Amino acid sequence: MEKERLYNYFSGGTTPAEEQEIIDWAEASPENYRLYLHERKWWDAVLVNAASPEENMAYKKNARKVNLWKLTAVAASVALLFSLSYTMFIGSGAPEGKWQLVWVPPGQRAQVVLDDGTTVWLNSQSTLSFPSSFDSDTRKVRLKGEGFFDVEKDDKKPFVVQTSRYDVTVTGTSFNVFAYDKGSAFETSLLEGSVRISSENNHFPAISLIKNEKVTEIGGQLVKRQIDNFDHFRWREGLICIDDEPFEVMMEKFSLYFDILIKIENPALLEYRPTGKFRHSDGIDHAFKVLQRDVNFTYSRDYEKNEIVIK
Repeated sequence: MEKERLYNYFSGGTTPAEEQEIIDWAEASPENYRLYLHERKWWDAVLVNAASPEENMAYKKNARKVNLWKLTAVAASVALLFSLSYTMFIGSGAPEGKWQLVWVPPGQRAQVVLDDGTTVWLNSQSTLSFPSSFDSDTRKVRLKGEGFFDVEKDDKKPFVVQTSRYDVTVTGTSFNVFAYDKGSAFETSLLEGSVRISSENNHFPAISLIKNEKVTEIGGQLVKRQIDNFDHFRWREGLICIDDEPFEVMMEKFSLYFDILIKIENPALLEYRPTGKFRHSDGIDHAFKVLQRDVNFTYSRDYEKNEIVIK
């Protein structure tokens, strides 16, 4: 299998027929699968080290020249399509005090272990910026997208997750933050410990959460509620879990996770509130086929425009 074809596949530039051909080749023998994982590892390493998505294509032909930190690539499931996750250990190989950036490609997840031992899972199309070492009196990182944080406890040095609208401050805890730049949704869910949500741009008192509480931005206001479904955090396993959510909200998530523009031209579907679980690795066409068993709609896909129109 030519490497250029694999790189085109990894970047999402292949047709369904070409995708199936590559998957069949990879599954044909252990040697083919080993070669597939080897090239996928280098491709993901390039994406992780690039400062922005635009730089990824410039790097891909010189992947072996990139100075990598310790990187471990593992298959997240038996399925090959968008199934790879990886772990980065930050600190030992990066220049002291320098800010680093990790960008996660569509349909993938990344686990980052920071200098203080904090573990961060990043969801599809998420970006995390962080210093190679926490030398100040706070441990600040910047998130665009969705991240699950398992923070090492340090009462003297709070951990702060900065997003485009709110800051989440903790000393040691486990919590999930949903804060993509696309759309207006913001949500923080606390699984262990305590967190405080604040903002310099909005004049309101800081909101504190205790275990199993979440805060969601609704109409420009933060609303605190109990976590009603813990399946939502299974995105770390490569699952998209929907629980009685509006069809439009689900399509927004599909658009983010599968990196495709989705237009809804059937207003009747806006009343549909689906519940179910979908794997990233199965692809968006499979997800639509599952939904079509429950509700009547058709759709067309334009590969050149990278968009889907639901009719």
